[in-house]
Amino acid sequence: MERKTEKDRWMGFFETLTRKEEWKPHHPRNAIQEMGRATLWHYQRVDRNGALPILMVYSHINKPSILDLTEQHSMIGEFLRNGYDVFLLDFGIPDERDKDTGLESYLFDYIDGAVKTVLQHQQTGRLTLAGFCLGGTLAALYAALYPDRIHNLLLFVTPIDFNQLPDFREWIKAIQSGDIDPAVLAPVTGIIPAEQIRYGMRLITAPVYYSPYLSLLNRGYDPAYTEHWYRFNQWTNDHIPMTGAFLRDLLHYFIKQNAMMNGGMTLRGREINPATIQSNLYMVCSKFDQMVPAAISYPLMELASSEEKQFIEVPGGHASLIKDGVSSRLMDWLKEHS
Repeated sequence: MERKTEKDRWMGFFETLTRKEEWKPHHPRNAIQEMGRATLWHYQRVDRNGALPILMVYSHINKPSILDLTEQHSMIGEFLRNGYDVFLLDFGIPDERDKDTGLESYLFDYIDGAVKTVLQHQQTGRLTLAGFCLGGTLAALYAALYPDRIHNLLLFVTPIDFNQLPDFREWIKAIQSGDIDPAVLAPVTGIIPAEQIRYGMRLITAPVYYSPYLSLLNRGYDPAYTEHWYRFNQWTNDHIPMTGAFLRDLLHYFIKQNAMMNGGMTLRGREINPATIQSNLYMVCSKFDQMVPAAISYPLMELASSEEKQFIEVPGGHASLIKDGVSSRLMDWLKEHS
């Protein structure tokens, strides 16, 4: 039995490393709107609970497949099992046509277009908006602009105070002092390749990337574990290009001005102030998140005018939040406020 387990362990290890399969969603969905490269997906629950629909906005530098990774590890699946209609805004993969697509477009065209479509589709006046990482930052900005549309605001590992980024203090100082001009950092092509995004993220989280392979070798005999490992590893190595326009806006508004904290952000003639957020607010952070520690997210709890606020810290890191973030506590809270 020991030899069989050892053999299975090594076979599972090598089979997983050599596997080549594209990710496919684990729950049925329909595309109900397309905007440029972006797609609005609808996951419809048969046994609806009558509560407000949930619109998910994921970061635009990663694929949102992490939200429906496997049958057993699916945040979308958890919401569906609890009776919610779920909508997902997938920003897609930008190319040269999108090089001038910046913060304004993501906010006023993509997110606003998706919100209006969901409200019309569900025949309701309000919804629950869930944002992840930079998608959470965009969701917070939208909730500040349209507090009457967003009843609940769920934010997961969301950067708010960009002065607190732990690994870029000197870089931030150089941008804020003018020694580095954000306008010259984007490439001439206007698109930052996915490989550069991946290398940058890897430098922050795991410069020496071998421990996941040791974990796989240790549990290579477990099909459920190898399935999750493969899909998760596939996701971590499958970033999305970033438009040069968004990079410039990111550096200007969030790094140089730290506008979420200091104010002064005006887009398309609209001033955006987090103090105008009135939605019921539920923020989740991960205890060992190297990219977005809790100190970066928590300031919104003090800035927002919401009467109902919850701040939760769960075990794990940045990406493991997808598994740990949907708890019975969140479901109880959402049921009470939807």
